Amino acid sequence: MANPITNIKRKELPKEVVYERNLREVSEALSENKDAILKGIDLLATVNRNGTLDMMNAFVKHKEDALENIMQELNKPQYSATLENLSKLFLYLGELEMNELHYFTEKLNRGMEEARQADSSSKTSYMNLIKSLKDPEINRSITMLLKFLRGMGRD
Repeated sequence: MANPITNIKRKELPKEVVYERNLREVSEALSENKDAILKGIDLLATVNRNGTLDMMNAFVKHKEDALENIMQELNKPQYSATLENLSKLFLYLGELEMNELHYFTEKLNRGMEEARQADSSSKTSYMNLIKSLKDPEINRSITMLLKFLRGMGRD
């Protein structure tokens, strides 16, 4: 029987070969992601032009000092109520039914558009108010409003 192999000698690649492979791999990645890289460069140039890059760079270099200053500012009594309300607002947003909210905001926007176009100098008499109940759109809106008020007042 043959003796077991105990000494494995790994073949080391020359630095030039590793460099060429890495360069080829990076070149292929650049070629495949050309559009994303150009957009990234454009974004970086824009951030640099308006001075935000310098601000972000300084923030990263001095993050402990910056975060300490921010926390000191937020711990002031004038901000405590705002922060407490902000956390409650996030919890409240999780409870909202977005589809129903969207439905009502569309209706509200249409109503505001009609109100904006209305003649503000015209008066509505009691008889005009009663006659307007025969209008199906007004009747539907009043019915919806009454159901909303009923639901809001229910225990």
